[in-house]
Amino acid sequence: MSDTNLSNPYAAPASALHEAPHDSQVPSIEEALSRGYDFSIRAVLSEAWQRVKGSKGIIIGGFLVFYLVLFTASYLIGGVFGLLGVSSDSPMLSGVAEMIIGIFASALAYPFMAGINMVGIRRAADQPISFNEIFSHFGRTVPLVITAILSMLLIYLGFFLLIIPGLYLAIAYMLAIPLVVERGLTPWQALEASRKAITQHWFKVFGLFLLLGLISIVSIIALGIGLIWSIPLFVIAIGVLYRTIFGVLPAPQ
Repeated sequence: MSDTNLSNPYAAPASALHEAPHDSQVPSIEEALSRGYDFSIRAVLSEAWQRVKGSKGIIIGGFLVFYLVLFTASYLIGGVFGLLGVSSDSPMLSGVAEMIIGIFASALAYPFMAGINMVGIRRAADQPISFNEIFSHFGRTVPLVITAILSMLLIYLGFFLLIIPGLYLAIAYMLAIPLVVERGLTPWQALEASRKAITQHWFKVFGLFLLLGLISIVSIIALGIGLIWSIPLFVIAIGVLYRTIFGVLPAPQ
């Protein structure tokens, strides 16, 4: 068992990390985990803010596409269940139907969310960004959905076990989705790599996301106009954190 597992009673079992070939200037996942890292919350927010300019349209447009796909998929799949006679009068059938609707809708929407993550990561790494990135990751739909389902199940289980384990995993798994896309890890490898990395500075990462969340809440004031800046700030800050921990492979030509 790894040192991380020994020091953290809520840690999931360790998994060997094997990733796609990478550039020699970028550390492997194992090298990134073993070398350690550190960051300043202020520095991450400052850098992310400087990189918001020139990326707002792509990121906001990506979120609009994401929610449109999620809403449309949920509506259409819900309509199919309605035609099949799944009645809301049956709580059990209704609950199962809602769960299945959520899974299928996520299967269509998560590649878009992965694309948004990659826009933030590429922006943080000074790589070219484009709206096409949002539509570039359907080839990893299956591992993305499996990653999402596994993380949700483990987080829900953690919250059921006195809340604290769930909160720990909710933060620890924040980088799993981009690891599936950017490094080609399997769902479990991505979850483990994200958990092991973030655990090294869990409280500082928690503070970063807490502050980003507060900024997003405040930005809703005045008809939500501030979200035009706070949403890209959030996405790029995740990209800066990801780059700080794992580095970023060169963008495909």
